[in-house]
Amino acid sequence: MNLPLGLWRIDANGYSGELKIANVDPLGNVVGTLHFAGEAINSIDGLAFWDDAAKKITFMRVVDPGKPATFQIFTGYFFPRDHAKPMGPSELAGSFMAFHGTGAVANRVLYGWFASHNG
Repeated sequence: MNLPLGLWRIDANGYSGELKIANVDPLGNVVGTLHFAGEAINSIDGLAFWDDAAKKITFMRVVDPGKPATFQIFTGYFFPRDHAKPMGPSELAGSFMAFHGTGAVANRVLYGWFASHNG
């Protein structure tokens, strides 16, 4: 099953927003945006991959292109909300790595995130 397109409601360490997946090409390149409430919309075009065999998405959030310490790297895994309805509502869950520019510290660089898609 391919990654469902459209709107995903995302929560990343308590920050709520929208992950919009517009397209996934045959090579696994993802086109979309990530937007947290009160912040600028981040394009993930050219910064995101979908591994269909592993059901894994990896993408980078670039908060300030001139400051690499503000980049965040997300990895998440897809699963259906109900195993009996694999084409129904879906979830992504994983972690993201943050750096000093977004508030991370040396002893805490990984944070959790999840996203829900209503099918």
